[in-house]
Amino acid sequence: MRTFLQSYGTAAAIAAAVFASGVLSATSVASETQHHVVEIRDLEFVPAELVVAPGDTITWINHDFVPHTVTADDDSWGSTTLKSGDSWKITAQGDAEGSYFCTHHPSMTARLRVVAPN
Repeated sequence: MRTFLQSYGTAAAIAAAVFASGVLSATSVASETQHHVVEIRDLEFVPAELVVAPGDTITWINHDFVPHTVTADDDSWGSTTLKSGDSWKITAQGDAEGSYFCTHHPSMTARLRVVAPN
């Protein structure tokens, strides 16, 4: 038969393991990258402004019937022409902020901000 101290020691060990597991899970979740989707519909980028962390993936999906591009204002990155149903993705790098547009429809604009977590 177990004594009170033996039972208490086992319970303490289980509690410590659960606590450690929770801490490790929180740490690994915080360091995981995120996937973001920007929809192209009704001649707009939705959302029009997106804030992501370095390493996050951003996918643009064209839901319009007309072709579009996703092109940085400074031409530092950009897609080829995306037909209806096409998608294009990038991985965010470094701290950056910038606007982008569609070369076929220059009035279509949006903003992407890459911000390192605190």
